[in-house]
Amino acid sequence: MLKKLFSHTILYALGPQIPKLANIVLLPIITQHLTALDYGVYGTIMAYNGLLLGVKSLGFDVLLVNAFFKKNNRWKLYWKRYSGILYIWQQLFTLLYIFILYLIIPKEVGGNKILLIALIVVPNYLFSIVNALGGRYFQIAQKPQRIFITTALSGTLTIFVNYYCIVILKLGYLGWYYSAAIGAFVMFCSYAWPIWGQLKLLPHFKIKKTFLKEALRVALPTVPHNYSAYLLNSSDRLIMDQLNVSINNIGKYNMAYVIGNYFEIFGTAVGMAVGPYYTKLFSKETIKTEYQVRTLTYFLQTGFLVLCFTAALWAKEIFQFLIRNQELSSVYYIGVIIIMGYSYRPMYWASLMKLMYLEKTNQLWKVSFIGGAINIVLNLIFIPIYGFEAAALTTLISLLYIGFAGFFLKDFKENNQVNYYPILWLFAILLSTVVVFLLKDIDIIYKLYISIGVMGLFIIYFIKNKKKITNIQL
Repeated sequence: MLKKLFSHTILYALGPQIPKLANIVLLPIITQHLTALDYGVYGTIMAYNGLLLGVKSLGFDVLLVNAFFKKNNRWKLYWKRYSGILYIWQQLFTLLYIFILYLIIPKEVGGNKILLIALIVVPNYLFSIVNALGGRYFQIAQKPQRIFITTALSGTLTIFVNYYCIVILKLGYLGWYYSAAIGAFVMFCSYAWPIWGQLKLLPHFKIKKTFLKEALRVALPTVPHNYSAYLLNSSDRLIMDQLNVSINNIGKYNMAYVIGNYFEIFGTAVGMAVGPYYTKLFSKETIKTEYQVRTLTYFLQTGFLVLCFTAALWAKEIFQFLIRNQELSSVYYIGVIIIMGYSYRPMYWASLMKLMYLEKTNQLWKVSFIGGAINIVLNLIFIPIYGFEAAALTTLISLLYIGFAGFFLKDFKENNQVNYYPILWLFAILLSTVVVFLLKDIDIIYKLYISIGVMGLFIIYFIKNKKKITNIQL
């Protein structure tokens, strides 16, 4: 089990995330040619962009996954109908998308507004549905090699385009949009044949009203849930813009979030790898597999906490190495809090994936959307008082709410047979965050000793629980 889990995680981490991970390699180079203004413009546009894209998929992702596992040989028919609905909706969405982007793109872009809209909208209109179907199919079919190859090609090209546009042509923030558009096109070229040619997943546009109503009944409640990622990761920059925080300060915060956000990328990669395993274990519906889910969750949660603590401890050195810009690297202390915030993910999977398997999607908003709403309210209160840095702490609070609130929902408690001790795990994360923040500026030699000690404790934990972990049957 562990070998398969690690291999798939590595493929997912190095595959679909390569376009973002590639920027780590480029950061020491491109940050010499970028300013806080560039990061501010980019972060602000992407914040509004995320607000719009939250409704694009209509929450159909959960339908695709459940149809694959529950409809046996009929899943292709369901996917064709679902994609037909998405293509119909896309026509109206694109018009709305263009109109809103035109209104909200910052004045700092000058004469680049139309170009930016084209770079954002056209790839989304032409390629996004096929790319989504392709990525989802190869993930739940547990064929990560194809995802790796596809996004490795896309990511490699992204590296060169970013470098060429930002370093050679001096295009600043525009370089990110050119590379994203080209990357989406390469991904489409890879997925179009297996989706349309081999699997014959061409969209069906004749949809019965009863089918549409049932699909929307299950899918739409997940839209607020899916918005949580936006409300947590991007809305803070939108709020800063509305509160007239300077574009330079938005850029500094965005830079700190870029580094911290790589831990969300890692969490997404692990989630893609373990998601099918959680679903398989839940589908057996036995007390034995319930305990196996808890064992898997504890193993992952311990690993996440150790990884995030260690990375946060070294945040100052990481920022100084990757960001060759003193103005931007000085906000490493924000990165410490953001990195620790993303240590919650395994506990989140344990509760939320159970609810999604049971199709209790009408409960998801109580966790994810409320968590995002908490982030917005706290930002509106504390950013005007304490400045843009306050957004990091409000994000931490909201992430932890999302990670643990699911355990206290009535539908989860009624269908859960084992105790995950969420309060103890929440306390462990909070205590670790306080400790690592206090240690962030100590001498490197002490950081080295602490890191070795933390890793030693994880090894001891793994040795003591190796039998239970390796005996998980998937």
